[in-house]
Amino acid sequence: MKVLIADDDDYTREGLVEAIDWESFGVHEVLQVEDGAMALRIATAQRPEIVITDIRMPKLNGIEFAERFVAVCPDSKLLFMSGYMDVAYLKSAIQLSAVDYVEKPIKLPEMENAIQKTVHYIAERKAQHVLLDQKMDLERVKLANALRTQSQPADELRCKAQEIGYPVHASYVCLIVTQFNKEILFDAVNIQNYWEQHNLATIAEQLDYDRLLLVVALPRPDEEIVRLLAETLCREYSGLRIAAGQVVAGLEEVSRSFREAALAMEHVFFKPDLCYLTYDPVNYAPQGLRSDIYPEFYQLLKQEPDGLIDWMETFCNRVLVEGVQARERVLSMCVTFANALFKERNGVLIRRGKMVQIQDVEKQLNECRTMLEVKDHMLELCHAYQEEFTRVSPYSGLIRNVMNYISDHCSDVDLDVREIADHVHLSTAHLGVLFKQETGTTIKQYLNDYRLELAKRLILEEHFKMIDISKMSGYASAGYFAKVFKAATGVTPVEYRKKFSQ
Repeated sequence: MKVLIADDDDYTREGLVEAIDWESFGVHEVLQVEDGAMALRIATAQRPEIVITDIRMPKLNGIEFAERFVAVCPDSKLLFMSGYMDVAYLKSAIQLSAVDYVEKPIKLPEMENAIQKTVHYIAERKAQHVLLDQKMDLERVKLANALRTQSQPADELRCKAQEIGYPVHASYVCLIVTQFNKEILFDAVNIQNYWEQHNLATIAEQLDYDRLLLVVALPRPDEEIVRLLAETLCREYSGLRIAAGQVVAGLEEVSRSFREAALAMEHVFFKPDLCYLTYDPVNYAPQGLRSDIYPEFYQLLKQEPDGLIDWMETFCNRVLVEGVQARERVLSMCVTFANALFKERNGVLIRRGKMVQIQDVEKQLNECRTMLEVKDHMLELCHAYQEEFTRVSPYSGLIRNVMNYISDHCSDVDLDVREIADHVHLSTAHLGVLFKQETGTTIKQYLNDYRLELAKRLILEEHFKMIDISKMSGYASAGYFAKVFKAATGVTPVEYRKKFSQ
């Protein structure tokens, strides 16, 4: 807090500076001037919170100074002092909202009490301003929400706008702003202030953690100025993306501009390099899916899995180039494809030594910010599926059927050779002979080896507990699992995790 002391008497000024413990009042700087004209110049430049001024001063007396000063610094408070108890002067001081009036010669306790009263008054006013500002901010957010949702009649919207000082006779445009770079903090306040600084009245609503709605009032329907300002803002804030609806003529049309901005923002998913996107009704018309896309995928999955990777890459590239699907629709398709892949492999796919489960994939896909990220995820899954398919492909259809059945049911503790033989409609003896002829091992040993390898992979995923790994791998108990694992590897499951986890 700053204080300015204006008095032509050096002794009075310097005495106050020296005698009062200003820090105890929260004052960090005390300025001194000796006439009214200088007081006005310094106060206008420095904006002190408190001005202690003598009423009788050369050039400008205290009242004349105060009348000009309060027009420039209305939030500052005046504390008058004078040896002349003139009623007219006193009335003038009161009209100027002087906090107090101290008679000369100054008595230190009286001055300190007056300063304390002034400081208290300023603190109360600041608290009131904060509350009013918070209330006004809330009303501005409420108006933005009402305009977005069109939840109130036009007359009510205009009344609310007038109450908060938002233009009611203007053009409007909705902007949705998002931070594409997750490592950079989203600064909603500065982004809103940016438009205000360009004399464009703006209200805002935080749609979610990384999307901000701005409703910008334009003096005239000028889409070019919106584009220029948006692109400049994107250059100032790395990773910022802005989508704009069309400029509309009235408050009741703002909701349409918002819907258009939301559609435009969808296309960041397909065109992440564009920082500013606008709505075009021709390019943003909804497109249906090809009716044969799902059957085509399932046919490849079941009959020609070798072509699955190329098909998925072609599909993703086509979606990227067309860029006309809704993000949710594309993700829904990909989740369906992923579910089908996992269903064929008992809910688990392994790629480059890393295991992926079906419950993780939908979350990972929904967190993708771009279609390119979705493409990478889907190709990873297709590669994992292809690797598993290749592992069993050298064998006959019967043996692949057995291997797939073991993969799908290995978590069943009671899985045995009889159940597997019943599945392929052969006797246990006949199946055992055929299986050993092709693989060089018995079905029982293959099942044990498969469970052990699955357990190893699960152990390297540190978020799995050992008791869960034992169940997923088909062991009767965690203790039995640990015993079998150590007999096969020479180390306990916990030691294996410590040794091989990265």
